[in-house]
Amino acid sequence: MHDLVGHESLLERDRLMLADFDAEVVAVASQPFGITGHDGAVIRRHVPDYLLLQTDGVVEVVDMKSADQLAKAEVAEVFGWTSRLMAEKGWRYSIWSGGDPVMLRNVHFLAQGRRAHVVDSRVVVGLMRHARTDMTVNQAVAQTAETLGVDARVARSALLALLWHQVFTVPLEQPLCGDTRIEEVREDRGVQFCA
Repeated sequence: MHDLVGHESLLERDRLMLADFDAEVVAVASQPFGITGHDGAVIRRHVPDYLLLQTDGVVEVVDMKSADQLAKAEVAEVFGWTSRLMAEKGWRYSIWSGGDPVMLRNVHFLAQGRRAHVVDSRVVVGLMRHARTDMTVNQAVAQTAETLGVDARVARSALLALLWHQVFTVPLEQPLCGDTRIEEVREDRGVQFCA
């Protein structure tokens, strides 16, 4: 969205980062609305943490709670009520308690590349030309830097942008390093890099 989205905890920050990295998510709203209503004889009030809009028009409402909080009956009741209300609207509802720590570290690291507009498009084109599947990220950076006569740091920043925007994909279930192999090289997905 190229805008700031609020978060109130590290758990929310991590889920927000994953939504930002997800190519299917086109918009995110923090604390998008408040709901008040009857749940049997009880009147409930709740403000969900996030609303995600996906490319196919699917709306997902997401709440965050740590695993120990989810075990509490009152939390389960509110989330059950919220789930039923979202289902009536035809929206998805999910509860997130955290993710794989390696994947989260990798996504946080790749987030350096989210600002494609500050990456030199000439270097991006060079990477697209020279990188291929099964090449390590260090090989792709070194070959591009040498061919274009640019500093390896410039090539590395372009690589991070291509990884963040998922033009290049790598396995994110294991720690990223220079020996990580590129799994796929895709079209540029319409990402705008600087001239």
